[in-house]
Amino acid sequence: MLRAFLPVLMLVASTCAIAAGIPESAWEAFEGEVTENGATESPVSLAEFWQIMQSKMSEELKEIGALVEVEMRKALMPTGDPEQGWDTRGVDLVGHLESLPGGIERNALLSVNEVPSLQFFGKIPANLLANWELVQMGSRSVSPAQARAGTFVVIGPYHIAFAADEEIQQANARCIGEPIANAADHLTIYRYSESKFDLDDDASIAAESEAIVMANMISNFGLPEFCTVYSRLQDGSFVSSSYTPEGRPLGKMDDDSDRYKTVSTFDLFQQLNANYSSPFADEESMPSGNDSEVDNQS
Repeated sequence: MLRAFLPVLMLVASTCAIAAGIPESAWEAFEGEVTENGATESPVSLAEFWQIMQSKMSEELKEIGALVEVEMRKALMPTGDPEQGWDTRGVDLVGHLESLPGGIERNALLSVNEVPSLQFFGKIPANLLANWELVQMGSRSVSPAQARAGTFVVIGPYHIAFAADEEIQQANARCIGEPIANAADHLTIYRYSESKFDLDDDASIAAESEAIVMANMISNFGLPEFCTVYSRLQDGSFVSSSYTPEGRPLGKMDDDSDRYKTVSTFDLFQQLNANYSSPFADEESMPSGNDSEVDNQS
């Protein structure tokens, strides 16, 4: 349900957070907590770190969240009148995936945009999260194992968010069936378990702080009904266009440079995190991925 919305929200959230000096200010707040409580004498667990950081950042996150909400409401404003035949444009993406070798359960849509995402339109492979640990679940979230479809989106160097999808097919368009009151309720956060949490490592702390900020930026944000239409380009990649259910274009949600491609092998870290450029950190503090290409089909 959030496949077209999440990357846009993450981009807006990072811009607002940078302007506010987060997560730098958050790390300073955590250092103060450690000093005050003498926590350096005993290890701080990942869960405790998230709890302390979210508590220390609560006021800042509320303020930045309000800015994010304003910017997202601007992005969701229609940019034109209803367009006749809007939902019959593009291609039937689900039908296309079903026609590929392996069908809809062995093919997904990978974005190669500023905020990478991997979208499944069918059952999600059972072993996909073998190297990931659960960090946080929303009150209405659905696990990947139980979801009929869903989207993974990067929210930091070592973290991803997942949202199950319950979309409605309308001609060639994929539509959210009903408005969402609170997007955070539907998210599950995972952390790459191959990267150890280390309070003595600045890069580890920076990565964790960034994920906490980005996850919390979604809190209390509502989402109206909207639809997505995918068009196929000559090179086999796809672009998306957003509309209201009445066919009014949501042009501010779209970027002409964004591209999607179908993939038949899945590695969340290599496809999402290794292709993520953190707005908060320099290249030296980012995780390194290999240069192997994921298999793709046109």
